[in-house]
Amino acid sequence: MLVPLAMSGASAHPGHGGDESETAAEAAQDDAALDWNNYEKVLLSKDTGEPIDLAVLPDSRVLHTARDGVVRLTDTATGRTTQIAKLDVYANSEDGLQGISLDPDFEENGFVYLVYAPRVMEGTSPTGVEYPETTPQGSAPNSLPAGEDESYWDRWLGYNQLSRFTWDAESSTLDLDSERAILKVDAQRGQCCHVGADMAWDAEGNLFLSTGDNTPAGAPGADGYAPNNNAPGMNPGFDDRRSAGNTNDLRGAILRINPIEDIAPGTEVGPGTTYTIPEGNLFDDPQYEGSEDLVREEIYVMGVRNPFRIDYDLESGALVWGDYGPDAANANPDRGPMGYVEWQLTTEPMNGGWPYCHGPNANYNEWDFATGTPGEWFDCEAGAKNNSTWNTGLDVVPPATAPQVYYGDRPGDQPELLDPLVELGGGGQAPMGGPIFRSADYPDAPGKFPAYWDGKPFMAEFSQDYVVAFTLDELSSAGEVTAVEDFLPNAHLETVNQPIWDNVMDMEFGPDGSMYVLEYGDGFFRQNPDAGLYRITYGSENKTPRAAISATPVSGSDAPLEVTFDASATTDAETPNEGLTFDWDFDADGEYDAQGETVTHTFTERGRFAVQLRVTDPEGNFGLAIQQVTVGNTAPEITLSQPDGAVFDWGDAVPYTVSVQDAEDGDEPVCTNIQYTFGLGHNEHAHPEVSGRAAVTDDGCGFTIQTSPDAVEHGEGEKIFGTLVVTYTDKAQGDVPAITGEATHILKPQAQQAEWYDAAEGVEVVEDPAANAGRYVTSFDEGDSFTYRPLALVHAPTGEAVDEVTVRGSGEGTVTLSWQGAGAESSEPLADFAFTGEGWQDVTQTLSSVPEGTGSVVVTTTGGVDVDAVTFAVGEGSTEPVVVPAEQVSIQMFSLIPWVNEAGLPAVLERLSEIGFKNIEPFGGNFSGYTAEEFRALADSYGLSVKSSHYNVDEATFDATLDYVGTLGQEYVGSGGWPAPGIGTYENTLATAEAMNRLGERAVDAGFTKFFGHNHDGEFRTTYEHEGETLSAWEILVRETNPEYVTFQLDVAWAAHAGVDVPALIEQYGDRIELLHVKDATGLNAGGRPSFTNLGEGEVPLQEILTAAQEAGVAYYVLEWDQAPDGEDFAAHGFEYLTGVPAGEAGPDVTATAQARCLAGKTYVAVRALNEDDVPLTVTLETPYGTKTVENVAPGANAYQSFAVRSGEVEAGSATVTATDAEGRTATVTAEHDALSCG
Repeated sequence: MLVPLAMSGASAHPGHGGDESETAAEAAQDDAALDWNNYEKVLLSKDTGEPIDLAVLPDSRVLHTARDGVVRLTDTATGRTTQIAKLDVYANSEDGLQGISLDPDFEENGFVYLVYAPRVMEGTSPTGVEYPETTPQGSAPNSLPAGEDESYWDRWLGYNQLSRFTWDAESSTLDLDSERAILKVDAQRGQCCHVGADMAWDAEGNLFLSTGDNTPAGAPGADGYAPNNNAPGMNPGFDDRRSAGNTNDLRGAILRINPIEDIAPGTEVGPGTTYTIPEGNLFDDPQYEGSEDLVREEIYVMGVRNPFRIDYDLESGALVWGDYGPDAANANPDRGPMGYVEWQLTTEPMNGGWPYCHGPNANYNEWDFATGTPGEWFDCEAGAKNNSTWNTGLDVVPPATAPQVYYGDRPGDQPELLDPLVELGGGGQAPMGGPIFRSADYPDAPGKFPAYWDGKPFMAEFSQDYVVAFTLDELSSAGEVTAVEDFLPNAHLETVNQPIWDNVMDMEFGPDGSMYVLEYGDGFFRQNPDAGLYRITYGSENKTPRAAISATPVSGSDAPLEVTFDASATTDAETPNEGLTFDWDFDADGEYDAQGETVTHTFTERGRFAVQLRVTDPEGNFGLAIQQVTVGNTAPEITLSQPDGAVFDWGDAVPYTVSVQDAEDGDEPVCTNIQYTFGLGHNEHAHPEVSGRAAVTDDGCGFTIQTSPDAVEHGEGEKIFGTLVVTYTDKAQGDVPAITGEATHILKPQAQQAEWYDAAEGVEVVEDPAANAGRYVTSFDEGDSFTYRPLALVHAPTGEAVDEVTVRGSGEGTVTLSWQGAGAESSEPLADFAFTGEGWQDVTQTLSSVPEGTGSVVVTTTGGVDVDAVTFAVGEGSTEPVVVPAEQVSIQMFSLIPWVNEAGLPAVLERLSEIGFKNIEPFGGNFSGYTAEEFRALADSYGLSVKSSHYNVDEATFDATLDYVGTLGQEYVGSGGWPAPGIGTYENTLATAEAMNRLGERAVDAGFTKFFGHNHDGEFRTTYEHEGETLSAWEILVRETNPEYVTFQLDVAWAAHAGVDVPALIEQYGDRIELLHVKDATGLNAGGRPSFTNLGEGEVPLQEILTAAQEAGVAYYVLEWDQAPDGEDFAAHGFEYLTGVPAGEAGPDVTATAQARCLAGKTYVAVRALNEDDVPLTVTLETPYGTKTVENVAPGANAYQSFAVRSGEVEAGSATVTATDAEGRTATVTAEHDALSCG
């Protein structure tokens, strides 16, 4: 099938037009080449791991890689796949094992090249920075942590390494000891995304290596446009100009080098030692003479984002690649073009333009990420200026070359000829560069592709599940695409019951002229059920049988184990199953043990068995299938507390409880053996974001996913969602290996654009700037529908029922939402939404009943209504907030430093008392200038108690501390951190625990309740091996301190910022946490300091935390916001949030002075009160020598009285002024006066 072409399939070939018989023969050959019935797609293996790349050996066996470091070998003759090597890789986000390639002289030298991220590193980077031995766990922060300088980022420095290994032909394995490192490409680790790492070879033995830009799509502020975030203090990984836009950086490029053949072990990696640089690269030009220190001569192509798959055509000298683009759904006049993707072919070095322009060389704006304002526009035609502070190369990069192919999301986003690229599959953009076919390379191969495809580059679309072939007028940099052909469409594959294209990762032609394809399948971060290795052949009239096995059971606890094998799902295009021969090999000895479509076999020994089925047709053509059977161990079954498809919003914390049932190990798993990976799903692919292990909770094993609010930076209108993969590996049973069980989940954002449907019939998506995200669903007639699935009407962060739905629509008619449970054949109505006119309207309905479990929400209409969005929410008032008695609430005075500096400590304490506080928690600075007795008297005068403080805990002066805080009336003694020596090393951590025990015993002996320590995030980020476990420093302190003397004050925001599941932590260690610092923040676990905010306005799951704290019996809840900019508002808001009691209003604004005076030898105390409020006040002046009340004191006026002492002298003292307004608000202030003698 040829889709819109400027010429027919026959005339597309140069050279047609000879005599009629020749032309007719060629036309017949072309027709045969386009008859998809002449092709066959055959499964070779389902054992792929998380599939990444492939290389076909000369004997047609296939090497293929998985991200976790495993290299597999699939024997295409037997169908067996074995693991032949495992590299020690740094596996975070997209890092791990990547590309694999054979040396052009492989049959002579046996060289195999791999690209991977080593877990353990060595050496020094080209910038002179020594590589850290290993990379910290987790994600790098978004911004520079407080107190750090730019050298902080060095700990996240890593590299991806190109290494050469030697193939051991005798054992069919890679000799890992033969590794020779060839090239290192520096990378900023601890962040997603874009590694590239594909390889190709030219005729001179030069190796092309693609590299990604190492910059996350969701860089803060990018919003789907060029991520050039150079704001002060931000992670340099957010600025793409440091890599793809930098002439002196190997990232975001295609490199061209020549590996040196003879390399001694331990040779330092670099040009001249492990590789040479051939002539003809991008900067091999006289104009760059004298700029050698500002360029990397290895670069052939720069300015690419993620050229994930590349290929090279030896005949034309053409290098081809597909390049991913950003995600903006539309162009922005202040930012730049929409998010295009590209396919390019070049025969000369070039600059692709990224991140200065993209698609048709459409320029980006040099956006100011610090201020969120536009700047000048880059000029890719002339050569863009690199103004990044991280730029180490030329100030102006070479002019950019536009690609031959670019496309967006919709027809019309690209030239009309290329519109099929968004119509053939639909949903996402992910081009994979593929090979250019050359028939002459396979002269005697019977199953090779026909000559029709000669000189045509293939491209796979990962997200849209199709493969196309391009026709160009010439295979050169100046070539133009003249035709796009949909190769072997899925519609045909489904019709003939062959495997469809399913997220193609790599494809290449093997020595037999067949196409070999590695597919990722639907799903993320693992070996998906649909992942597989395939071969596509041409010309066989007899199709290979498609062997299929089901087995019951596939595992058992012990031998003997009887298993029934059923091959009835096998199909053959020409022969019914009764005409096929089914042979079974149960023990992998190469000899078949039984025949029949259905057989039963008893395994008498324990072990893991790869049972092979061979299905042969009458002409001897056979297909293979393999089924693993484990005897002596059964696979664990994993159950997650959240239903698949539960609803959330980006920035939410989503808790999970995991239960595991295992026949041998029982139902009490080792929680730390439960691993999870959460990622940002985008259309048909995903970016891994957070990985970790479960922890012990009161409910069992659990963890909390802190989703990122930056996810929306993928671009407005982009279909994004949460993806979760949870695995558990059980215990090996003697010689029987362990088995890994798996559970996968999707989280759906609560606001669903209509066009984000997962299935639809009859509708159309059109653009409208007035619609949310610029698009909506129309042509929505009766009988049409669109569906969201999987979906569960459960609010994942809280577990509450989603009982309120809002549909945004326009028109006259009714929209109906129905529920179809998993496996159900019919749906049941949920609610109707009536629309009564043009213009976008929001119609909200409360569901009378909420279905349980996972299913689908089907949207239908009576016709006449367009739909823009559907929002799923928890109705108002469905949750009662946790209430803490005011007697248990305190406030850390460190929060109020700006307020105290402005108003003075007495005024602040007075206002806290008015608000309703009963307790305060001072810090050392508050005590300056006060004796303990004076501070106690001050607090007492406002009815405030000091239950705890952050004060000096030095052991040498601890007795003085106990005297001071004892006078204050404290119950708990501690500081804002830990006693010396701290947690800098494991040994210091143990010593700190011992110090806490000593101080705690002294405190308890002195009559205090306990001694406490206070955390920030470092105590949780710092981990050590302790008694056979990897524990945080905080956990070690808990375990090594005596609960009789020591407790802990848990700062919940700092703990959450470290990625801790705080509710689970309290559930686990609640008996050791008697004090809580209650604070809220945004930007959690995103690096640097979080941004603190009022309680309930951030990302900290405070309600879950307070619930857990009350169950644990926490004694005091201390509000804190590190130096709140508006201390009074913070205190009032926080008091109301915790107690549920309205904050007391402030009294009238009045100031007072008192002065002792002499008059005629007699002494008087003169008291003056100034009404600084805006309403009249009644003012009472009170001294030991009399009282005076003055009514209706106007704003700006004074109340005054001089009180006679009746003595010739007066001691120092004070006067009290009480002011009351008409609404009953009262304020009391005190004015001091000096002593005076008038005798």
